[in-house]
Amino acid sequence: MKTLVLNTLGNDYTEQIKALIKDKEIEIIDTSGMKIAHCMGCNQCWLKMPGICAIKDDYEEIIKKLVETENLWIVSDTRFGFLDYKGKRLMDRIMPMLNMTIGFRDGWMRHEVRYHPLNIGLLYKGDADQAIMEDWCKRTAANIGGHSLGAKALGINAKQSVGEREAMPVITGRAKHVFIINGSPRVAKFSNTDKIIHSFVKGLEEAGSTWELHNLSSRKEWETAREAFLTNKHILIAFPLYVECMPSMMLEFLETLPSERKQPALLSFLLHGGMEEGNEFRFCERILQELPAQFGCSYGGTLIHGGSFGIRTGEDAVKAKIVAPYEKMGRLFAQNGNFLIPEAKKFTGPEQYPWLVRKMVSLLFLKKVNKGFEDFAKSWGCTRPLDDKPYN
Repeated sequence: MKTLVLNTLGNDYTEQIKALIKDKEIEIIDTSGMKIAHCMGCNQCWLKMPGICAIKDDYEEIIKKLVETENLWIVSDTRFGFLDYKGKRLMDRIMPMLNMTIGFRDGWMRHEVRYHPLNIGLLYKGDADQAIMEDWCKRTAANIGGHSLGAKALGINAKQSVGEREAMPVITGRAKHVFIINGSPRVAKFSNTDKIIHSFVKGLEEAGSTWELHNLSSRKEWETAREAFLTNKHILIAFPLYVECMPSMMLEFLETLPSERKQPALLSFLLHGGMEEGNEFRFCERILQELPAQFGCSYGGTLIHGGSFGIRTGEDAVKAKIVAPYEKMGRLFAQNGNFLIPEAKKFTGPEQYPWLVRKMVSLLFLKKVNKGFEDFAKSWGCTRPLDDKPYN
């Protein structure tokens, strides 16, 4: 049983890693000096070159090793009670190990596994909540067909939850001006998040609110986004779900923010993803609930909705139908100043499809959806099956 360890902390931790992971066949890779970019969410590894990442950097060699691996351990520092961006970046780039095609596994809608199930474990340094780390391992492993190897602390770690800072009082009243961050790493022109935001701001405008937008996909905007983050009262960060939580690029940006503010603020989130069941988003929501206090902000709630695959792959009428409901939510946000309202909770949709619905979706809906993915891939010039195994 081969075990691969991706160590973001450097060789000083090698002996400690070996002491905690006692597998006989183990390979430890020091990634601290490797060139590894953030996942851009371009979908080319699913729809254009199945199984092959479009980013040509050192991670390609890691993917080749994962094909021969059964157990994967991530060794990472922590921020905000979760993995830091370097550890999360390693997991975000694992997408070529999955297929674009969708099915039900263990009662939940998931992407199909390209090669084989992969078991996931975590060794972490720093202050973090053990329960959060364990939950992330379980959910991440389940998404790739495997089981959790557990989360283990490196050295002495103070048990600290992400919410130990004192919660800030909620700011009430309408949002006259909203500062919006598009946290998607995908270039705005091709970003599903961008399309959602522009429907949302129509509602803001109809309710008489103004807005400004910064895209984290352009690092040129980071400095002005940091300044605006510190000076605005109503802040909204919109982003897609990446491997159970925030994209690693967004985490990197958050790690650059100072914790002291120039004025009180309400920090809200708009979280979307491809799968439609609300449970898919609950781990990330848990992190988001505690995150604003880390920056001296109040929590303004999280607007959650799935089904955003069609924004990228559907016909124009399908795209318009998916983003249209966000316009109403923009109006409500302008009026209330937050997502702590019943309408936002209802907006998520079903927590899990009932058994009978899952059966009907499997027989009738998923075949059509997966066929649509195949047709879209052909329009991108894909000549190989979506479940191709290029490294076998």
